[in-house]
Amino acid sequence: MAASAEYAPPKELVNVMVQSSEKLEGAASLLTMLEDKADNRRITASELAAVRCIVETCAANLGGILEHA
Repeated sequence: MAASAEYAPPKELVNVMVQSSEKLEGAASLLTMLEDKADNRRITASELAAVRCIVETCAANLGGILEHA
């Protein structure tokens, strides 16, 4: 990707970046909730897997789109 004033990233790249950013914000919120829960209760494997799934999906989406950029 060129760094110039005329460069405009492809719409698909922008969309994936925005969607991934929103998903990662959601994952961060889930982690905050799990931190609070961990003070009094156990965190289940499925709760951690949900966060992992979000992060892995974002990484795959970003990796895939950046390969084609």
